[in-house]
Amino acid sequence: MYLKYISIYVGFIAGAFNFVSKIINKSNAFIFHPVIKFLTSRYHGKIIILEDARKIISLNKSVSVPEDIAKSVIPYEMAYNIIISNPDSIVAARCACRDARGHDCLPANKCLIIGEPFASFMLEQNKTAKPVKLTSREAIDLLNTCKGKGYVSNAYCKDGTGNRMYAICNCCPECCVSISAHRLFRSLGLKESSLAQSGYLPTISSEKCKGKGKCVPACPFGALSRQDGNKKIPVVDADLCMGCGNCAHVCPEEAIVMSSATDKGIPLDIHKLVANKN
Repeated sequence: MYLKYISIYVGFIAGAFNFVSKIINKSNAFIFHPVIKFLTSRYHGKIIILEDARKIISLNKSVSVPEDIAKSVIPYEMAYNIIISNPDSIVAARCACRDARGHDCLPANKCLIIGEPFASFMLEQNKTAKPVKLTSREAIDLLNTCKGKGYVSNAYCKDGTGNRMYAICNCCPECCVSISAHRLFRSLGLKESSLAQSGYLPTISSEKCKGKGKCVPACPFGALSRQDGNKKIPVVDADLCMGCGNCAHVCPEEAIVMSSATDKGIPLDIHKLVANKN
């Protein structure tokens, strides 16, 4: 039901979020806290850097990450299983958040449904999403295009998909309901979020950085800034950073490297996760 009517589901969530965002503030946030906690426990994703997204798309065999390891990667009570069957079955579907908010970001088909039975189901049962079957190469090209536009890759799980990972959505920060909700909740001092940090933090080389500052506006979470007296090298706020890698992608000097930060979370590096089960 969820996959067949995902546009209706997301449309309802987007409408509810738009309403709540207009009336919620720090003084009355406690009223909405039970609802926020309920929703973020059932619909969530893991932010992944471009390199790790490519690894998932390039899988040549089915994989299953043990539950205890998967739980450490996607730290939610429900729907955190990382099981990918027939990973070469890939479908690009319309972004439900984009349609719900009437946004014009392109490409419209930027949500990748990964593996079976999800890819075939979308092709056969959800024509509204205008699903298109892709090869691995085409899917990687789509990932590259979306990252070039400043979108954020999220590996999504849902209780409605058998508690399994089913998609890599390449989310436009301006229309993605999950990203918008995350930013709002953080501004209100709430810890709940439907997004888990990638497990990476940017390391900025003082030798390579020329201070062009393209990385600062590229961060969709406001984690980079130039402090007084530091006009050259941007400063990273580790509490705000979600490890999406957008800053590293736009840096012309390649002065930013995404480094593993296990205190922030375990990266969804599928090859390492599968190797660790042995």
